[in-house]
Amino acid sequence: MIKKLDLYIFKNFISRVLFLLIIISSIIILTNFVEMIDNFINAGMSSREIFKYYTLTVPMFISYALPMSVTIGAILSILYHIKHNELIAIRSLGISYLRFGIVLIISGFFISIGHFYFENKIVSDTNQKRSVLMKKYNLKKTKTKLRNFIEDVDKNKSIIIMSYNNKKEIANNVTITELDTKNNIEYRIDANKMEWNSKLKNWDFKKLNFRVWENNKLKSQKIIIDTSIYLKNINPMYLISEFTLPEEMGYFELNDFIKVKKESSSNTNKWEVGLYHKMSYPFSNLFLIIFSIISAIGLKNSNMSYGVGLSLLIIVIYYVLIVIGKNLGIEGTINPQISAWIPNFSILSITIFYYKKYVF
Repeated sequence: MIKKLDLYIFKNFISRVLFLLIIISSIIILTNFVEMIDNFINAGMSSREIFKYYTLTVPMFISYALPMSVTIGAILSILYHIKHNELIAIRSLGISYLRFGIVLIISGFFISIGHFYFENKIVSDTNQKRSVLMKKYNLKKTKTKLRNFIEDVDKNKSIIIMSYNNKKEIANNVTITELDTKNNIEYRIDANKMEWNSKLKNWDFKKLNFRVWENNKLKSQKIIIDTSIYLKNINPMYLISEFTLPEEMGYFELNDFIKVKKESSSNTNKWEVGLYHKMSYPFSNLFLIIFSIISAIGLKNSNMSYGVGLSLLIIVIYYVLIVIGKNLGIEGTINPQISAWIPNFSILSITIFYYKKYVF
């Protein structure tokens, strides 16, 4: 009997989530289309290209809509059981609220796992392809040139690139400096241009000025023609990351990129916040379901409109907390990992408060 009850609760819940997911995603797509239609026309995009754009955008919209669908679906599902006096019947059988809600909690856990892989396999890949399409039709105002790039190649070596052309893979006005243990200059390389060699995986210089110092005094200087230099971690993929948003990289890809950034002693707050958000955001489904169970049971009535209103309120609070947490993490005010999990922990705190006040 318990298995049949669990299956009944699960079907009731998941059918609402799927229905809401379709409806909310459709509303987001329609709203976006109304906003973008003038841009599509001005860019001269064909109907085929517009269809391709939305094919690549739909996964992102589904990812946005899933936590909303899960929250509203869980509350409506429980209110349905209350309205038809099923919750009273279940309680009369000696089944606790916790046992009743465990089906939804387990569902939320697996939805979160699925959302994590969907977000970091499909959404990140389609976001990257969509970004390329937007750049092609100038729908996204992004830089194609990197300016005033300063980075540590390793512990004692640094590079300065005044400008880098992403399309041509050419860096201009380059300075490479290596220091000794006393922070005195050992040598310095200056070049007007260096070009990426994709076959050898290094940088080609047509001409460079190589100067050597000893005891802070210039010892020698020579011009070198047609040479190549290997620069650890400094490659077009690394440089283009300055144009790439964390949303356009998967969790593991972004994690590897952060490791490279840390090796060069770069500020990685922006990327770390994006990395931890890729973990915390999918698991919002679980935290929001737990809140939905407690709040719906706490209502003690079948008022659907009140339940939907409560769902929308908590969703708005959640997304506001995401923005606040991200900004605080990027600015370095709080730890990036804490900033990414602030929304989930806040929802959990509200759930505990609600439980003690209205349910316990």
